[in-house]
Amino acid sequence: MGEMIAVKILTSLTEEQTLPAHIRVKWRIGDQKEIERAEKVFASYLADGWIAFSDEPKARQQIFEFDPRCERIILMPPLGGG
Repeated sequence: MGEMIAVKILTSLTEEQTLPAHIRVKWRIGDQKEIERAEKVFASYLADGWIAFSDEPKARQQIFEFDPRCERIILMPPLGGG
């Protein structure tokens, strides 16, 4: 089973970056409907500028495509700055 979570890494976000309350999407390998739903959520967050990381036991690395084999995917909002 895999899961995708969104984390709030800043104390405040701009209005364009409002964070849904504790989003958590889960899927099971072999359940195509759950995988498709998770992939759509993943794609929508990346399209909005969020960054995704696979949180695997060996290492955390940035990912650019949804992989249902990941045990956990962490979504982080875009960082503002200048």
